[in-house]
Amino acid sequence: MRSLRLLITLLAVSALVACAQQPRMPDDEDGAIQDHREVMAALPPLDDDAEAELMYQLLVGEIAGQMGQLDVAVDHYMAAAMASRDPAVAERATRIALFANKREQALDGARRWVALAPASTEARQVLAALLVNAGQVDEAVDALQHVVRASVTGEAAAFGGITHLLTRARNRDAALSAMEGLVERYPETPSAHLALAQLAMQLESPDVAEGAARRALDLDADLHEARILYAQSMARQGDMDRALQTLSEAVTAHPEHGQLGLAYGRLLIQAREFDTAREEFERLIAMRPDDTDLLYTLGLLSIEVERYEEAQSYLERLLASGRRTHEANFYLGRIAESEGRNEEALGYYMGVGDGDRFEEAQLRKALIRGRLGDTGEAVEHLRELRRHADEEEWRMRLYLTESQVQRDAGEYEQAMEVLNQGLREQPDSNELLYARALVAERLDRLDMLESDLRTILDRDPDNAAALNALGYTLADRTDRLDEAYEYITRAHELRPDDAAILDSMGWVLYRLGRYDEAETFLRRAYDKMYDPEIASNLAALLWAQGNRDEAWEVLEDALTKDPDFDRLLRLKERIGR
Repeated sequence: MRSLRLLITLLAVSALVACAQQPRMPDDEDGAIQDHREVMAALPPLDDDAEAELMYQLLVGEIAGQMGQLDVAVDHYMAAAMASRDPAVAERATRIALFANKREQALDGARRWVALAPASTEARQVLAALLVNAGQVDEAVDALQHVVRASVTGEAAAFGGITHLLTRARNRDAALSAMEGLVERYPETPSAHLALAQLAMQLESPDVAEGAARRALDLDADLHEARILYAQSMARQGDMDRALQTLSEAVTAHPEHGQLGLAYGRLLIQAREFDTAREEFERLIAMRPDDTDLLYTLGLLSIEVERYEEAQSYLERLLASGRRTHEANFYLGRIAESEGRNEEALGYYMGVGDGDRFEEAQLRKALIRGRLGDTGEAVEHLRELRRHADEEEWRMRLYLTESQVQRDAGEYEQAMEVLNQGLREQPDSNELLYARALVAERLDRLDMLESDLRTILDRDPDNAAALNALGYTLADRTDRLDEAYEYITRAHELRPDDAAILDSMGWVLYRLGRYDEAETFLRRAYDKMYDPEIASNLAALLWAQGNRDEAWEVLEDALTKDPDFDRLLRLKERIGR
């Protein structure tokens, strides 16, 4: 028997396979060891022939595994597990079967493991997971109940671990059913209902989560995590008003509770109530002035509501903290750029290192360099990045940005060449085709523009940007006004609040002589977004309507902001006083 024990020990430390470990939960190791001894003592000793057979099965299983013959390894290890009275052999057989994706044999192994080590929480946990994936819910519930009973850290911790386990189950319906069955055995335990609510939310069953969270609160009104889940489950089901009311009342009752405040603030962001969200996060930052996550959130919220001075203050505090410096530099750069402080913006972007914002910062740097007149340096920077770029989407964005730098510099032929190169590499890219269509318009290549946009629409008939660009160009550069109106109408149906599409609709209506309708659309576009072309179109319409003073007011304001914009200059020359 000693030789068998030595063999088992050697095999246990060998590198047969890198079997994935199931999550561990606290268990009574001393009790488990004692239980193993009792089980083994109760079994009759192996005779020499049985021990030899067991050694044979283990050796063959090990060698087969090392040779990559997993099916053979599983068969021999399972035979060894059924013959052995050592739970370590059953555990190893189970894990090898799992690694080989032999679920039925893994389940047999787990049952054997539990039989030999009934006090092992880990064995029960693995068995429960396998039973859930096999759809054997009732037996899974029994195994999970053993886990709860064996926990030395309390029921709440046990239920939390079970939630984590079941979240990873392949059979999501069975996982939820197993948790519901387990909770039925603990009807008066708040942490059980909380665990069900957590699992249900993660498994996209917010209706179940709502009921479970409500029951947890009935049992313990101060269980704030359940109240958060209750609100989140209602929001997930579309009842945002009731969700917000729930957390608003909770925050009022418990203003010192940070997690309630965070959940409320995040829900307000989800509801796009940015001003109220900012107020809530400002309340939280007053309690925790050094919380870098709160500083970051407040910086972004302040940008969203266009309170750039406050945003800059929060982001500078974040930068000074030494935490999240890449994000802070990036958004400080965006603020500086939006305010025309291009040199300062460039400095911030230089401080953005590896991370989620690195690529975008590189593109912004190139655009700013182009804006500052360093077109050659900007282009070379982008080409250097492309020389080291492997990912298709990143290469596409580099092509697009290079063409934009050249287009902004009036180098339309060079921009066309770059986009042609990109399309030779990625002929199915609608983004590159769309960009080439815009450059073609500047080169008076309306045939290419129309061809490229129609190619996009053949692939994607509901591409609102392509519909709008084609319709606007036809309205602005041709007499095909009815056709233009049809394209723009389709774009407007897809994006009824898009400022560029509202402008296009106003312009085609102007060209059709429908001035009153045109005014409605152009004013909406102008109110939504300042753009020199929108301003030019509105001024032209107002002039045609006889509103000369307002037309001049709009035109002169736009020329103050964009004195070199060609369309504004042409309109000024046409209607000049």
